[in-house]
Amino acid sequence: MNHNYRILWCFLALTGILFPQENEILIRSLELTGNQSISEKEILFIVRQKSPNIIYRRPVFDSRLLKLDALSLKNYYHSKGFLDVYIEESYTTEDGYVDIHFKIEEGKQYSVSAADIKGNKVIPSDKILSLLGIKTGKTYNPVKVNENIPFVENEYHELGKLFLSMEIKHEITDSAALSIMINEGKDVTIQKTHFEGIENIDTMLVHRELLYGFGEKYKKSVVDKTAMRIRETGVFSMVNFVPVRKAQSDSLVDLVIELKPFKQREWNSAGGYDPIRFAEGAEPITAISGTIEWKNRSIFESPTQFSTKLLAGIPVEEEFVRPRIRYDISFSTNWVLDVRFPSRLTSYYETFIEYKDSIETIDRYGINLTQKVRFFKRSFFETNAVWESFSDNSEKKTMGRRSIEQRSIAMKIHIDKRNNPLFTRNGFLLNGVLKSSGYFLGGERDYIKADISIQGYIPLGRRSVFAIRLKTGHIWDWNPDLLDYSFEKFYLGGSTSMRGWDVLRFKEISGDPWGDIFRFMTNVEYRFPIYRSIGMTVFSDGGVLSSTIATISMQDIQWDGGIGITVNTPLGPARLDYAVQFDPPRSGKIQLGVQSLF
Repeated sequence: MNHNYRILWCFLALTGILFPQENEILIRSLELTGNQSISEKEILFIVRQKSPNIIYRRPVFDSRLLKLDALSLKNYYHSKGFLDVYIEESYTTEDGYVDIHFKIEEGKQYSVSAADIKGNKVIPSDKILSLLGIKTGKTYNPVKVNENIPFVENEYHELGKLFLSMEIKHEITDSAALSIMINEGKDVTIQKTHFEGIENIDTMLVHRELLYGFGEKYKKSVVDKTAMRIRETGVFSMVNFVPVRKAQSDSLVDLVIELKPFKQREWNSAGGYDPIRFAEGAEPITAISGTIEWKNRSIFESPTQFSTKLLAGIPVEEEFVRPRIRYDISFSTNWVLDVRFPSRLTSYYETFIEYKDSIETIDRYGINLTQKVRFFKRSFFETNAVWESFSDNSEKKTMGRRSIEQRSIAMKIHIDKRNNPLFTRNGFLLNGVLKSSGYFLGGERDYIKADISIQGYIPLGRRSVFAIRLKTGHIWDWNPDLLDYSFEKFYLGGSTSMRGWDVLRFKEISGDPWGDIFRFMTNVEYRFPIYRSIGMTVFSDGGVLSSTIATISMQDIQWDGGIGITVNTPLGPARLDYAVQFDPPRSGKIQLGVQSLF
């Protein structure tokens, strides 16, 4: 238990909330007057200079932030339709403490009485109003309207109307009457393409990624997809399209592509606290890791890239201390025999170090051929062919360790419609993998494996999120006599799956982790902010592992639940979760993780 207290102490210290500096003026109180329509709770979410609370016990006063808070508060009132709001901020100092006061005169809340659009021909008025977020009879939100103007522009750019102009005016009486004037302009046609910053890279490497041609109508989605294809070459760190109107023409443009190449040859290194996949049948495990890589982005002046990488990772899970070392060499290219088919060929060697009665290792080496085709921003279809050999402590071994040869091919579909992969507020993610090992491919293990995951996110209020994940998987034709020394079957437990159990130990036999051929798991979370970058999560996890599907019922699913504290970082939320098994109730588990569970 002492180990858990040390983790908790370090986590709180890193948030910077325990040790304020001396000789600083502290905030003692925050007083609000005149806020009849907007609650104090809403205002406290907006302002940064506020009185002490449970999380932030000694807030430091900054007069500059106070003025910014007043502006933020005024902007928030405008978004609620209070266009005449008056806010006066003031403070008094006494004995090293500050008392803050906001005097608010809300004024009238305006709604939209009418919205008249003129000049639009290719996009109907009701769609424009929907994109702008304008509804007759509803509260007038000029802040949201201005923020949504790019959505209307994007719709017009998709139809080739690149030089439209739009002016929004409002007349305020007892309500807001809106007048929207649109000049759509002519359809724009693309002429030439120019490159800036391409340096000594062959322009043909970029030309073949273009999805448009001379004389075609400008279409935003085509230009965006072209930019994505150029980035996928791995040669350029920046790709930016700038349309330049041709002289004395309002319907012709040249496209200037601003490029910034990566260094052709470079060393890269990274380290930190990251999720790493240690076993195929389990969720990624949080580990302290480091990588060092040498990369050549254009070998022999071709678009083929070469890299060699060394990775070392040590899990932080108490019951799974298995350092992992991996070394790989890879070649990647977007084009194969003049056909665009992004591919990567990787040879690898990795070892896992086990500490039992003596130090043992699990060795694995092989070749991996991957092809990936993207069809949305973060969505893709991938195929994966693998030949590998790994050690197995099967009872069939004759002299020491036995090596198993396995050949497999897999297909993966990944559909990502989340608004943000690190701090997700809405959307969904669908991920499915189908893998076949052995059979006509050869090798010593014949089985088929399917694994499907669905994640959904629903925003609640301004900043809270309800999130749910469902995962199910099944293995057919698995030989029950095989020992799963390399964790290919399904496992549960740990900070990334069932948080009420130790890592991989949702199911145990003779004190060792035990996997099975069928897995079902669900995770449900309610995520909400507490103060600035600090948030809280209330969660429940349910799961089952079984050797057959036919006999499983809802009563077989085991559950845990608990609460967690999160701290937002540039790399995603850092998590400290406390979970308890429900049936039978057992002592809780403290789990430390990085990024959201899903």
